[in-house]
Amino acid sequence: MIPSTVGGSGKHQLLSSFLIDEKICVDAGSIGFHLDLNLQLSVKHIFLTHGHSDHLASLPIFLDAHFGEGSEDPVPVVIHADEATSKTIMEDVLNDRHWPDFFRISEENNLGMIELIRVIPEEVIEIEGYKITPVRVDHVVETLAYVVEKDGSALAVVTDTGPTDEIWEVCSKIEGLHTVILELSFPDSLQWLAEVSKHLTTSDFVKERAKLPGADELRFLAVHLKVNQYDKIVRELNALELPGVEVMQPGVDYSF
Repeated sequence: MIPSTVGGSGKHQLLSSFLIDEKICVDAGSIGFHLDLNLQLSVKHIFLTHGHSDHLASLPIFLDAHFGEGSEDPVPVVIHADEATSKTIMEDVLNDRHWPDFFRISEENNLGMIELIRVIPEEVIEIEGYKITPVRVDHVVETLAYVVEKDGSALAVVTDTGPTDEIWEVCSKIEGLHTVILELSFPDSLQWLAEVSKHLTTSDFVKERAKLPGADELRFLAVHLKVNQYDKIVRELNALELPGVEVMQPGVDYSF
């Protein structure tokens, strides 16, 4: 998980970006704020879960770093998103008001610097040796989880969502599933807020985890903990002593 704070320190998860083998990034909350420019330039595929700011805040900055990088034969940055998130990018982000319309600039100048591919839930995408499956989850806007497979090993990124079922049905059929990144936004005392915003509490996290057969044999990494509730959520989660469950730490490399 890429750090949420400039400089790479801090335990809090303010923004969401999950970097995979320095080639693919799920969400663009913080990738564009990363101090390592070479790392940014190595990423050519961004998979967006949805259009909320904490998941695409740094997308304009990230794209800006790729424009004019000097290559005579540039490899385009490809943004993968569903119809709703694609509309958000085009109308609310790269609209020449919030940020220059890089799609228009690239097309008008024949730069070939950026592409937008609309993904379809449960339609597998194959790139860079990976199989990536988008799966619909239940949030206040249309949102996707992603299952990432390579060389017989698999990872599921499930953020943001309230209680949901389809992703667990898909995951139960994936061979080699090793790790699940699962949102946990609120402590149990804020169950009402989790319900209206379609997020998970600690108890919800436990129930969602239990929907996946063999969960005790997998690693579950909790993410998206609200900053002002962070310590309370950690205490609740640690008290449960669930096997393989931990809070994901920004800036730490995880293998799967």
